[in-house]
Amino acid sequence: MKVVTTAGDFEITIKESSVEEDNIVLTGQMGVWDSKIYLDLSDVWFFTSLFLKPSVLMFIVKQPFKSLFGKSNK
Repeated sequence: MKVVTTAGDFEITIKESSVEEDNIVLTGQMGVWDSKIYLDLSDVWFFTSLFLKPSVLMFIVKQPFKSLFGKSNK
């Protein structure tokens, strides 16, 4: 994943997920820094609603077909 800001572009690599108390925790790295992202239930529902947009769903559905027929995704 990539975060683009006015301060620069940062690559983020998520290595694992776990549950701590009432949070989903994504563990990874942003550049040289170890990081943890804590998501509570409202965050999970928020991101789910973002991914349920028709344009995003169509993008996801098209990806296997692009791979099968050799189209580049860039």
